[in-house]
Amino acid sequence: MKKILFPALFTALVLGFGGCRNEVEDSETTSATDNNLCENEFARIMPLVNKISVDEPGVNRLPAGSSVLSCPTVSVVNPGQFPVTMYIDYGSGCTDGVDGKTRAGRFICVFDGPWDSIGSSINITLDSFYVNNIHFEGNTVITHSGQRQYTTTVTNGKCSTTGNNAWEILWNSNRTVTWTDGFLTSQQEDDVIQVSGNSNGTDRNGKTFTANITSPVIRNMGCSWVQQGRVDLVPQGKPTRTIDFGSGTCDNQATVTINGISYNITLQ
Repeated sequence: MKKILFPALFTALVLGFGGCRNEVEDSETTSATDNNLCENEFARIMPLVNKISVDEPGVNRLPAGSSVLSCPTVSVVNPGQFPVTMYIDYGSGCTDGVDGKTRAGRFICVFDGPWDSIGSSINITLDSFYVNNIHFEGNTVITHSGQRQYTTTVTNGKCSTTGNNAWEILWNSNRTVTWTDGFLTSQQEDDVIQVSGNSNGTDRNGKTFTANITSPVIRNMGCSWVQQGRVDLVPQGKPTRTIDFGSGTCDNQATVTINGISYNITLQ
């Protein structure tokens, strides 16, 4: 095994890595890290919107109450009269209490029915939304597909920066998210979710890639890392990278395999 130190982002459903042996020269990381960069923020939208929707009057089953969040602020237009529009607004920038990142802009969330009703959906548009200096664009549709289960589809996703080192990543995904714990509480930190599905896109160098979750990814939102699951990522013109996140321990260790050679990676 070869040990590699690697920076990981929030959901870390697909990771990049580097390294080589004499007989294998394959250290391409751009597609994997770019997929992960977009995955990190778009995957966060679903648990966030769900938690706020559970508490917010006129959106879900609760007759009264309001969000206790100060960053972001939340407002609902015409509560109880569907379609309902909810704004999750970070303003000109505030520090998120969950992960400490600075976010700006807002989510415009349009509900077609009560969020506790199976079959209802939310159409989410990102409006001038930034995480630190990265601009995120695209449309997310979340459908309440079953008991404690949701499907999410991201279309026309784009993650980009401007300036001297400007870059752009195009990204789409289809996911099924199932809550295994913490569903009925207001705290995001006690959520345990199981994720399956796939994604595809174009990295900052114009190379396409696909990624597929081959064993459900498990994430306890109180842990900084994914605890379990496997993902296969195929960059354009390169062999499959298989990332294994382990068997459930909350730690910063994972294994990646290329061409039958396994590497230990440390997540940051």
